[in-house]
Amino acid sequence: MICAGKKFMRILLVQPDYLDKNIGFRLLALPEPLHLEMVAAAVPDHDVRILDMRLDGNLDATLRKFRPEMVAVTALTPEVYAVQNILQQVKAFSSEIFTVAGGHHATLLPEDFFIPQVDAIAIGEAELMFEDLVQAVADRRGLSDVPNIIRQDRNGQFVRNRLTKTKVDLDAVPLPRRDLTEAYRNEYFFLFDKPDTSVATSRGCPYRCKFCSVHEFYHGRTSQMTAERVLSEMSVVSTAHITFVDDNFLMNYKRENTIADMIRSEGIKKTYSMECRTDSIARHPELVEKWVDIGLYAVLLGLEGGCDKTLKGINKSCSIDTNNQAIKILQDNGVIIWGAFIVDPDWTEDDFKQLRDYVSEKEITHTQFTILTPLPGTSLYRSRFEDLLTHDYSCFDTLHAVLPTRLPRDVFYKNFANLYRQSDIGPYYDLVQAGKMTIEDCKHGKIMLDAMADWERYIEKDPILGTKNDASVKSSARP
Repeated sequence: MICAGKKFMRILLVQPDYLDKNIGFRLLALPEPLHLEMVAAAVPDHDVRILDMRLDGNLDATLRKFRPEMVAVTALTPEVYAVQNILQQVKAFSSEIFTVAGGHHATLLPEDFFIPQVDAIAIGEAELMFEDLVQAVADRRGLSDVPNIIRQDRNGQFVRNRLTKTKVDLDAVPLPRRDLTEAYRNEYFFLFDKPDTSVATSRGCPYRCKFCSVHEFYHGRTSQMTAERVLSEMSVVSTAHITFVDDNFLMNYKRENTIADMIRSEGIKKTYSMECRTDSIARHPELVEKWVDIGLYAVLLGLEGGCDKTLKGINKSCSIDTNNQAIKILQDNGVIIWGAFIVDPDWTEDDFKQLRDYVSEKEITHTQFTILTPLPGTSLYRSRFEDLLTHDYSCFDTLHAVLPTRLPRDVFYKNFANLYRQSDIGPYYDLVQAGKMTIEDCKHGKIMLDAMADWERYIEKDPILGTKNDASVKSSARP
């Protein structure tokens, strides 16, 4: 029901497509656009649609059929050009459509969206501004009173509105509009679990890793839902598997212990994956055991490196001993570890060997290797900006070295790709025997690993050796 005096609007929220579907995170997971589902929930009095262009790339057909009055697009750094292209296409379809760029990159480097096709740039969390923005546009009044946006004025200049310091009350946030992505649900997955549902129960992170901008985006603040609010969301999830996408789900022992007790008492029967820090696991192994009893089976573990030197270099605030404790606790409880590691462009072949040996020794079957990348909004970006070899954001996917490498670049990529080559099938056999994986999972896993182990795929877009860099794209990047 629309409130008296308020105008009804048609709003299209767009998740851009991946630039490269052949390598990278896309092979390992395809999470739902939870951030857009949350944005949609913030404006319940309007007709909102979500277009996930990773699965449906026909933007023009959606524009023609839905005829939106507002289009808002979210952007991570590697998606900047895709978002710019989407907004250009929207304005070409109809200059009357109000366009919004938002998300992580738009918040941290809004200047990249100072283009004629953008009417407003959303800064920070959507709950702090989106409803006000929509209503101002619907009422055709000025935007000067809308907080947390940068708006284009009549002269084409971008004007910054006031920023609020309000903290979002996560218990007051409405449930995500998962109904808007129901048509895509069977395609969303995490590792081998398909379909999957993403659940976020907190925001922010208190740590200051050099490669991460989460604390910058949330201004160093963290917030969590109560256990009761978490259960209310879980109770309406339709899939058999849930992935908790918090940056560190086990950060608050008391809360996560209560959530586990409530899941058991409510009789919720699902399997779970989550992202955790190793120190949280090492401090409370009994909490891991409790979660395993109610369905936890996989953890994305930010191990980052195989030695203290690497961890100290990125300000990880964890030691290798703590990492080893967490690995043992998870493995003793039969939990699959998705180990995330960071490779420094300054590495030698000995450094690569050390990491390969560490992964093999610890029998980490599921791995994710990324190249240390100065992403906008990080302290690393500020300290290494002058060293960047390119400002082409399509290279900032953590799979390409945008900094100089100590090794010849082709040798660097050969060593990087070789990290994905796994010849010991023993740990996989054990997982199959334990019912944690199927033979089909193993076959699919081998396809993913083979793709990531093809070093020549990385060369194609390398800022120095690459043959497929688009000069026009480079020219639009931030200098």
